[in-house]
Order: sequence, then structure tokens, then C-alpha cells
Amino acid sequence: MGLYYRRYFFIFFVAIVMLVIFSSLSAPVNNKVIQYYHNVEINWTDQVIVAKAVGKPIVSEGGTPYDPHTYEVISVNNARSRAIEDAKDKATESLIMVISIIQVDPIRSLGNYIQSDEYTQMQLGLYAHDIKYSFKPDGAIATQCTAMLPMGRLLKLLPEALPAKDIPTLPVTLPSTEYSGLIVDTRGQQFHPMLFPSIFAEDGTEIFGKEFIDSRDAYMYGTVAYAFSDDVALRHKKAGRNPYYCASLRLYNRCPVIANSDLKKILASSVTRNNLKKGNIVIIIDRE
Repeated sequence: MGLYYRRYFFIFFVAIVMLVIFSSLSAPVNNKVIQYYHNVEINWTDQVIVAKAVGKPIVSEGGTPYDPHTYEVISVNNARSRAIEDAKDKATESLIMVISIIQVDPIRSLGNYIQSDEYTQMQLGLYAHDIKYSFKPDGAIATQCTAMLPMGRLLKLLPEALPAKDIPTLPVTLPSTEYSGLIVDTRGQQFHPMLFPSIFAEDGTEIFGKEFIDSRDAYMYGTVAYAFSDDVALRHKKAGRNPYYCASLRLYNRCPVIANSDLKKILASSVTRNNLKKGNIVIIIDRE
């Protein structure tokens, strides 16, 4: 009888452990803000764009690879090399095509810059140098390529310089707390991700936006991150160990407005203002 109960206790214990492991693996992914466009993921939480593509050599019915233009038989190694290049080209093309739908600020998307600005068009042609590639086999001789572009690298496409203006200060000195970052909850207001959202005071004064961010940090670590839940936002590296959490009152010019009481706590410390300039901000948004 004791062996019988021990056996079922062990099965129950293993089931619980597997459930915990599965939950820990799946929950964070579900709470990440990811925009899907064909085979491309725009990950606004991790600040990265990922495209995947498969390269497949032409193979005869007998399983022999051949050149599709000359119809000459080629070696397996040659076929694999061509599959790698084909997968890389497809992934790169998909990734660069999706860049145009990314919103820069409340007014313009990267597509607006690509269509009208020669500097942006020139930089786009050089973008392959900023993309990171990885490869893995897909069957016998086909190859899957994963192309990854950190979103901070998108700043190279903007024709205007980012001035990195100082975050506004309070007219009076108040007791201050040093915050590692800022979390703004916009749920219920239908805010949509963009590279450079503005944050406004109640009177419409912009306290954060494209002109305030330090482009050196943004290029390396991305701009503003996004999440669907408090849990992901509080654990995000941009929030840091001691973030300030507040709720948006409403949207103004499609961007969040925060209360004056929150504003005083955020702007009172020079350390906090400097962390905002680094883009240490996470915005919680609605699931669509």
C-alpha cells in the first residue's frame, strides 16, 4: 500500500513541477508586446525585430541538387551554401520591408521617412551591417536564417539629429527620491507603441519625447519599452530596481498625460531625470 501511494505521489509531484516550468516559460512571452507582420516579429518589449526565412535548393525527383538556371548538377555542399545565402537574402528583405510600418512618433512612421528622405533611403541600403544573423539546418540541405535587428539601430535612419535636451526641472526644490526608471500605465486608453512617445504634464508641457532622449543610449539599448502587464513591466531592465509607477490620466496628441503629483516626484531628482533621458521608461498598454 505504501509503495502504491508513493508512486502516485511521485507522479503528482512531477506533474506539478512540469506545470510550473511550462507556466514560467509561456507566461512572459504572452505578456510581451509583439507585432507580427508575415514572418517578422516586431518585439516592442525586448526592443528587437526578428525575421525568419528558409532557403531551399532546387532538387530533382531523384534527390540530386541542380542549378535552376543552367540545370547543371551541383554538389551537396554547393547546394547548402546557396541555401544559406538564399535564406539570408529572404530574411533580410523581409526585415527591411517591415521597418516602414514602425511608428516613430505620433505624426510620422519610418515609411514616411523612407518615401521622402534621401538620407533615410541611403542609410537603408547600408542596413545589412547592423543585422545579426544565425543559421540552422532545415531538413537535409535546406537552411533557416534568423535575422535580428535591435530597434535602437533604427535611429540611424532618422535624418535629423536628436538634441538630447535636458528634462524640465521644477521651479522649486522638493524632497526627492532617486528612481531607476518610469512605468506608465495607459491601459484603457488605446495607446499604441512608437519609437519616441511623448509624455505630457497636465498643462500640456512635454516632459519627455524625441528631443530629450540621449541618442547614444537609445542606439545601444533602444528607446521606450512596452508591456501588457505590471509583472513584465516591473521586471524589465529599463524599469530597473526602483522604478516610479504611475497611471496615465488620458492621452494628449496620442501620448500619455501624467498627474502633477506624479510629475513632482519624477522631476525632483536629477538622477531620475537622467534615467529618463536614457530611455528608462516602460509603458503598459492594452492588448488588442
